[in-house]
Amino acid sequence: MQIDYHSKEESSESPPKRKITEISIQKRNPHRRSVFLDDEFAFGLNEEIVAKYKLQVGSELDDADLLQILQKEEALKAKESALNYLSVRARSRKEIVDKLTQKGYDKDIVAKVADGLEEVGLVNDLEFSRAWVKERLQIRPRGRRMLGQELWQKGIAKEVAEKAIQEAFEKVDEGQLATELLKRRLGRYQGLEKEKAKRRMADFLLRRGFDWETVKEALTAVL
Repeated sequence: MQIDYHSKEESSESPPKRKITEISIQKRNPHRRSVFLDDEFAFGLNEEIVAKYKLQVGSELDDADLLQILQKEEALKAKESALNYLSVRARSRKEIVDKLTQKGYDKDIVAKVADGLEEVGLVNDLEFSRAWVKERLQIRPRGRRMLGQELWQKGIAKEVAEKAIQEAFEKVDEGQLATELLKRRLGRYQGLEKEKAKRRMADFLLRRGFDWETVKEALTAVL
């Protein structure tokens, strides 16, 4: 049964009510219920929604009741989807919003779910940024510029990204990081004329997001 989520002009007549004639446990998911209105299957609901609204056989529902119940069901499904997405790794707010939007959830519901996850600390863009930067520096070292670009792509606000990056580089020497990165790759430049090797090394570090001053420092240390 589909309910229009958008408001309609109110009628002077009282809207007709529909009676719940059956509520049964779904075979594939014992936490969900199939709800029948006037002897016809209408929709499925999570058991939490059934309990919240005290739905039982004989309950009568008008369109406003149905709208509220189905919106609550949609919000719960969106939240469960977000939690599943978060179970793999931490996510930025933008990642959560994008994922739920792609799944077709209403934008207002998506915003409320994201707000709720932020309120309980399950979504925190600063903590996400800190973890992202730490992992990147450990696994595939890169400079501040590239880290900033990656966080921007994740929807992180500039000031939040800058704070996380600044904190990370208070414990990491960027010049030393670039130097160590070059040392691991020296074998690739063996046999090349010195200036050609230098250009390739510089290009590599620039692509990794290091600024020119850091690149020069690393080249001096290696060459």
